[in-house]
Parts: sequence; structure tokens; C-alpha cells
Amino acid sequence: MKSEKPMLPVERPGPLSRMMGAPFSLLDELRHELDRVWEWPRITRGDGETKLTWWPKMDVFEKKGRLVVKADLPGMKKDDVEVAIEEGDLVLRGERKEETEVEEEDFYRAERRWGKFFRRLPLTFEVDPAAVTASFRDGVLEVTLPLPKEEKKPKAQKIAVN
Repeated sequence: MKSEKPMLPVERPGPLSRMMGAPFSLLDELRHELDRVWEWPRITRGDGETKLTWWPKMDVFEKKGRLVVKADLPGMKKDDVEVAIEEGDLVLRGERKEETEVEEEDFYRAERRWGKFFRRLPLTFEVDPAAVTASFRDGVLEVTLPLPKEEKKPKAQKIAVN
């Protein structure tokens, strides 16, 4: 008679084995891939003047009765940025022109990052453009807008059905 040896489990790489090891690893991979895709340069179709090559990342939050919008604009100056209220939306636009040169004994490298950007944040309330403030420091644009005062909501009432 043959002596039977216990078979060791074979681990096969694949989505199921990755999921069994860490349940959220597939979601992490998906998030990473989506982040990578969104970082690719964007070019819109249309006339040559409206091509966009990047979108700045933004944080939007409420603080002390104001809506605060922070946009990361590395390598830019405040003169390269425009902030406006258009058709009831907050609009940020500008153009980045950045050039880096490295020259050493064995090599030379020049990198250029450039392109226009455009971000539109739809607002759910009316805002007076004169009440909007914007500041630019260390590559971060901060825009604050006053939020409307809370209106009293009518109390819920039951309606009889006939």
C-alpha cells in the first residue's frame, strides 16, 4: 500500500487570494488606479485656447458660518490665478508655467510643467461677490464665502387623506 502524504494547500495568486488576505486590498488597488488616472493631464476638445492640462485638488468645508475652499496650486503665483462668481458658481482658473533645470557634471535635465486649469464649484445658495475673500500663500489658494443664515423650517404636519 502506498502511504498517503497530506497535500499542502496551493496558494494561487489572484483577486480571491488577495481578498482573503486583506479584505480591502482590492478597494485600495482600485482607489490607487483611479487616483493615477485622475492625475493624468487633461485635454479638452475645442479651440486651442480652452485646453486644460490639469485640475488642482480642492478641499471644501464649512467653518464658523463660512464655506472655505482650499485649492493646491504648487509653483504658481497669485497673479496666475483668477477667482470669480459666474452664474451662481465659484470659478477658479489660471495657468501654471514652471521650469526646472538640473545641470551636473555628468548630465543635464530640464523639466517643464505647464497648462491651464479650470474648476467650477456649484453653489446651492446665492452669494454676494463683494463678501467673498481670497488669499494665496505657499501655493495654496483659500477662498471663503459667507453661508446664508439658517431659515426656520416649517414643522411637519400630518394631512388627512379623504
